[in-house]
Amino acid sequence: MVSFRCTSRSISILFLFLCVLVAEINICLSAKVYVVYMGSKNGDDPDEILMQNHQLLASVHGGSIEQAQESHIYSYRHGFRAFAAKLTDLQAFQISKMPGVVSVFPNLKRSLHTTHSWDFMGLLGEETMEITGFSTKNQVNVIVGFIDTGIWPESPSFNDANMPPVPARWKGHCESGEAFNASTCNRKLIGARYYKSGYEAEEDSTNIVSFRSPRDSSGHGSHTTSIAAGRYVSNMTYKGLASGGARGGAPMARIAVYKTCWDSGCYDVDLLAAFDDAIRDGVNILSLSLGPDAPQGDYFSDAISVGSFHAARHGILVVASAGNEGNPGSATNLAPWMITVAASSTDRDFTSDIILENGAKFTGESLSLFEMKASARIISASEAYAGYFTPYQSSYCLESSLNRTKARGKVLVCRHAESSTESKMVKSMLVKNAGGVGMVLIDEADKDIAVPFVIPSAIVGQKIGNHILSHIKSTSKPMSRIFPAKTVLGLKPAPRVTAFSSKGPNSLTPEILKPDVTAPGLNILASWSPAAGDKQFNILSGTSMACPHVTGIAALIKAVHPSWSPATIRSAIMTTATLLDKHRKPIIVDPEGRRGNPFDYGSGFVNPKRVLDPGLVYDAQPADYVAFLCSVGYDEKAVHQITQDNSRCDHAFRTASDLNYPSITVPNLEDNFSVTRTVTNVGKPKSIYKAVVSSPIGINVTIIPDQLIFNSLGEKMNFTVNFKVTAPSKGYAFGFFSWISGRSRVTSPLVVRVAHSNSGLLR
Repeated sequence: MVSFRCTSRSISILFLFLCVLVAEINICLSAKVYVVYMGSKNGDDPDEILMQNHQLLASVHGGSIEQAQESHIYSYRHGFRAFAAKLTDLQAFQISKMPGVVSVFPNLKRSLHTTHSWDFMGLLGEETMEITGFSTKNQVNVIVGFIDTGIWPESPSFNDANMPPVPARWKGHCESGEAFNASTCNRKLIGARYYKSGYEAEEDSTNIVSFRSPRDSSGHGSHTTSIAAGRYVSNMTYKGLASGGARGGAPMARIAVYKTCWDSGCYDVDLLAAFDDAIRDGVNILSLSLGPDAPQGDYFSDAISVGSFHAARHGILVVASAGNEGNPGSATNLAPWMITVAASSTDRDFTSDIILENGAKFTGESLSLFEMKASARIISASEAYAGYFTPYQSSYCLESSLNRTKARGKVLVCRHAESSTESKMVKSMLVKNAGGVGMVLIDEADKDIAVPFVIPSAIVGQKIGNHILSHIKSTSKPMSRIFPAKTVLGLKPAPRVTAFSSKGPNSLTPEILKPDVTAPGLNILASWSPAAGDKQFNILSGTSMACPHVTGIAALIKAVHPSWSPATIRSAIMTTATLLDKHRKPIIVDPEGRRGNPFDYGSGFVNPKRVLDPGLVYDAQPADYVAFLCSVGYDEKAVHQITQDNSRCDHAFRTASDLNYPSITVPNLEDNFSVTRTVTNVGKPKSIYKAVVSSPIGINVTIIPDQLIFNSLGEKMNFTVNFKVTAPSKGYAFGFFSWISGRSRVTSPLVVRVAHSNSGLLR
């Protein structure tokens, strides 16, 4: 056997040679921004940490401290140890091999995952959001951090009337900047920071149209923040639609904002800086309506996974959105130390009626309040093709693709491609510019998202769209009229998992089910930034909107149970979720209306009326996440570097399925398999729980013991779940089990795939 022993110098020479070999020497030698991650903070003075970072950088800059300081961008010194710097690929490679370095990863950009919903979930009241049998007045001592696009502090959702002084433990502050000063904060908005080092290192900062301050210019941050923790607003409306009172889930909780997201997205360097400060500031919960593109990278090469790991170690619950890609395996924010949220509907829709000349009536989604005074000819946009465009291209109403003579005075039926990132509103502008008086837009993805338009317009799915096109072809002079949007309640089954919501299985660690739960994320009305359109409130859709619903629920739990760990709060939310819609039928998934499964909604649709009294909980401590990391391939040296303590892999799980998670996933069942779970009694001190199992098809599931007898509050008991293949099956199969005691029901999903089966789903 030939062995190779390479010195650091020879490795560097080999790396350069490889760069030349693939004709990328210019890339290898050009500097770009990297994050150098070195695990938990080990107690050193922040100034000492900065000096050590400069010394480490100097080692790849020929010993020059001056060059090291020039390349240095940011040091993280509070919640964990890391720094950001401009490095060549070679320098990044050299640093990644140095002692104490866990990972080195590029400064990637993350995307934003972008009322009545609380009434829909059963939380009533204006400010208190009281739940029968519990007092949530302690909300005023819960501090919720939002990593997003900032905030519009003058919004009525963030007023501090009748709020007590800021909690004495708070260590954060209000950072001054453009159109924002320290006095902008109040007893509701108690902290505000902004971060742009990562953004400016990658993009031309002169192109920033956002405020260089915590002030929100896009509206996204104000929207998500008000969903979770906005004060009661008596007259919230979008241009007359959805009128009425609205508030966040925890309207008396405190808010701290960390603006990391700018016009083009959110960079890792800035995200990590926000996590670092939030840990020091003293937030209880962090909410992130953003994430990486699928597939997600390794946990410790992903800024959100890194930041949330250290947040969890400091007792902070991190709630994150699953993403809007909608495909199987597209869910992101996959780490087991955070809670990941999918999006579903409420029972409120915003619709426009489309009436044809024969009296046929179709309903589409819209936020357009424009009205056609009379019927007009309706044609397929493919008939109005112009210039070098084909009829097929023009059917998508692309820019310059429409002939003004053919389109003038008509309603055009346009298509919107499933994978398109084009604005649906822009299509209505193109139709208007071509002389069209209305638009029917066929959404090939059938996402049911209502958007505003500049002319009378409505969005329909493929089925209705094809019906209208068929009518046009078979009628000599087809006519139509589109009516203004209106608010409709109870039109469709609800909740439904949205078409855009990203879905499982977990592409990084299949043994951990993601998403965890689903919450309202379709057509949600909340506060807005007037800088992004002259309005105080807006309607948006996305898992971005679902995430803060769970954040608000988590804040209520923290208010009632301040000593509960992040994992305990997550467990309470997951095990009390429901699998049924408001008509007590199984939750379905748009657009096809199929029956949902845990890859769509995790443990189910959140039920805030039950979360404060879950009965039993599945807790997990930082040591459990260390055992999890050991089980997925991190060795003891890597774990020690991450934690900077005496953590070892002596107690590593056999598989990641052994983590004490509120769901159980076995992605490679060969014949039989067992997992052990531990539950903690947080309900009645003396209680008896009995197990009820609904086994996945082809699998026999037994629970031993099938009865748990508790004699005290806080008592822990173990049980084993046994899986046995009884019949060959293809793909994943789904079931659940519950611990039942009186009215308490503690439910966990079961997700199983027999080894060597294909990746399809079995319902």
